[in-house]
Amino acid sequence: MRKQLALLYLFIFGLAVFGDAQQPCVETIRGRVFDENDGPLFNAFVSIDNESTVTKADGTFSIVISCAKVHQLSVRFVGYKTITESVVANRVVDIHLKPDQQQLEEVVIEAIAEKTETAQNFSVVNEKMLEASAGKSFGEMLKEVPGVNAIQAGPGIFKPVIHGVHSQRVLILNHGIRHEGQQWGAEHAPEIDPFIASNIVVVKDASSIKYGTDALGGVIIVNPPDLPVTNKMGGAIQTIAQSNGRMGTVSGMLEGGLKKLKGFGWRAQGTAKRAGDFHSPTYQLTNTGVSELDFSAAMGYQNEKLKLEIFFSHFQTEIGILRGSAVGSINDLLAAMEREPPLGTQSFSYSISEPRQQVQHNLLKLSAEIKQKSSVWRMKYGLQNNGRQEFDLRIGNLAKRPVIDLDLTTQTLDIERESFSQNNTFHTTVGVSVMAQSNNNIPGTQRIPFIPNYDNLSGGAYGIVKKEWANLMLNAGVRYDYRSYSVAGFDFKNELYTSDLLFHNFSGTVGGTYQMKNGKSFSSSFSSAWRPPHVAELYSLGTHQSAAAIEFGLLLNEKTNEVTSIQNANFKNEQALKWVSTYRAKQGNINWEVTGYMNYIFNYIYLQPKGVTQTIRGVFPYFRYTQTDASFLGVDVSAEWSPSSHFKISPKASLLQATDETNNDYLVFIPANRYESSFRWDALERVNLNGFFVEAKVTFTDRQHRAPRTVTVREINEANEKGVDLFANDKRNSDFMDAPASYWLVNASTGFSLRSQKLKYDFRLSADNFFNTVYRNYTNRLRYFANDLGSNFSLLIKCTF
Repeated sequence: MRKQLALLYLFIFGLAVFGDAQQPCVETIRGRVFDENDGPLFNAFVSIDNESTVTKADGTFSIVISCAKVHQLSVRFVGYKTITESVVANRVVDIHLKPDQQQLEEVVIEAIAEKTETAQNFSVVNEKMLEASAGKSFGEMLKEVPGVNAIQAGPGIFKPVIHGVHSQRVLILNHGIRHEGQQWGAEHAPEIDPFIASNIVVVKDASSIKYGTDALGGVIIVNPPDLPVTNKMGGAIQTIAQSNGRMGTVSGMLEGGLKKLKGFGWRAQGTAKRAGDFHSPTYQLTNTGVSELDFSAAMGYQNEKLKLEIFFSHFQTEIGILRGSAVGSINDLLAAMEREPPLGTQSFSYSISEPRQQVQHNLLKLSAEIKQKSSVWRMKYGLQNNGRQEFDLRIGNLAKRPVIDLDLTTQTLDIERESFSQNNTFHTTVGVSVMAQSNNNIPGTQRIPFIPNYDNLSGGAYGIVKKEWANLMLNAGVRYDYRSYSVAGFDFKNELYTSDLLFHNFSGTVGGTYQMKNGKSFSSSFSSAWRPPHVAELYSLGTHQSAAAIEFGLLLNEKTNEVTSIQNANFKNEQALKWVSTYRAKQGNINWEVTGYMNYIFNYIYLQPKGVTQTIRGVFPYFRYTQTDASFLGVDVSAEWSPSSHFKISPKASLLQATDETNNDYLVFIPANRYESSFRWDALERVNLNGFFVEAKVTFTDRQHRAPRTVTVREINEANEKGVDLFANDKRNSDFMDAPASYWLVNASTGFSLRSQKLKYDFRLSADNFFNTVYRNYTNRLRYFANDLGSNFSLLIKCTF
């Protein structure tokens, strides 16, 4: 494998050197396209001489062309008058388009390097939002997006939830590569450093069929900044200090190019994070510390026709699991769920002991883009390795041995060709993707593997068409996917079992956007997507340490826990039908947006609480994977009102109703309704001091009124002592504790920037949970044992050079 990678590396950069051997004179023209209200225009068609491109979502564009004294630039956008003018290189060109019989919406979002093709409904976490959330984990910062929440396992583990679904139903693209880790676990956070991104796009419909199966809820696209194309060196370093957990974070980036090789750019980046025990408003959360070390490097070459890039990243983290969640008897479990502070609570410490998890993730990406007269070829190869170890409280020689030790290696290859008409009003995209994956349990845990070894071979092919008219854009796509598993594991008797599984199906989408008068637009999409069960959902067996629970898969007999042969299995693929519509409007100094959606998932797979059980390792709540038909119906609302040029009010709301349609019941761990409003004041710009602001944010999270029945551990224990099984022949969902009460949180922040001739300093002081409110989040898996975080004050200092 190393020899193959070395040869591939030499081949790609050999092409780059050969392509530049004659040193043709090329230069880059960059610019921005705005509407009549100075809002950036996304997807505007830009042509310069014989080259063309489309603007990103922040209105920016860049084109590499042959050298000339003057270039002819033309910009066209639906509903606006085409503009043509002469431009020169080495300066940023600002283009302001004027409406042609109608006004179009203002789209104030940052660059989207990875095209969303057929996506109608997406939001962007831009650079300013990333900076405001600096120091938070990847999943936690995405909670700022309407319709996005997170499922937690304590203060250090956040997993994104889009419109009520998560894990295997949400795809993540990191630098254009499908992120593959042990994401089947709700408490397995994405292994991604947010500092590598210039923006993060959240696609909230299932229409991005180019990315394959599993996108039943949506897609999260992590976009890096473009590599530099000049030899000018620059970078940034930022430090964040936080009071809760006494956490410190340092992240730095350096980038540049080569003077003798025009079009070549490179970037290096790294992040270090260390936190001790976090605390709730009234007590320490013992053993919840975090240690993280990440780094990445990229380099690439581009000219008029060719773009090549190589990227490598390493993510490594160690996360402590709340000590009070590990119990050894039924009485301890009762005490853990009923007492405060949690069992085992101690004074603050930076040490991370058992129970804990260690995770590392490596990604190598090789990509090439070849531009032709009316088409573009894109090729991406990804190699990922994910190592996960989970440690429990053990004694003797087993004390430092993991109870789960998994190694996952994934290779992906994506090839696509995008073609466009001469006037850029008709696009077609065709592509193929292949994934080969191998998951192995590392020997030495001295326990039966929680999930088996498996090999996964997947492939897909898709086609997408898009047509634009004066005020209408329509698109449609279809995709076929194939997936096979070869499984080998051990059952609870430590006897070997093997299985071969095969899945295949079609996905499809159709949608459009209609631009109306007075800055209004309406977008709608309807998608059919599917997902085969993951191996973990079929074969999980035993204690899942980081979840503090016992879990059993679909293929384990409910009475005997024996593995059912695949010939006698009674499970089905998930099949989703999702409709999403968005209405956007701009009226004077008010922008607002309403998104409605319905996602009906047939054969929805989820963990259903089934009681408590005793093992040699202690007493745990236990869950079984089961299937039902489920619906997710919701509305996301956001607005922005600027009563003056310096003051802005931004309300948001996310409402969701999830239903077990088969049993006319509610589902567990569904995010509660959330309402938010922020108030921001920006000061006048000064010569050296600018960007001064003060902001307050108020969030109300309602109680989850649509929670299933509550069957407490005490009730289960008392029934078991009488020989009564409260769950026998009862298919209703349940939970071990009532849904937490509603709560208000107040956050505040202020900041400013200082500029010198070569440096820019950004300062930001913020406070989360300003009033130290006591609360528990319904989607926090550790809410059974402890309150959520108390006040957290943080200071960010960033130097850009």
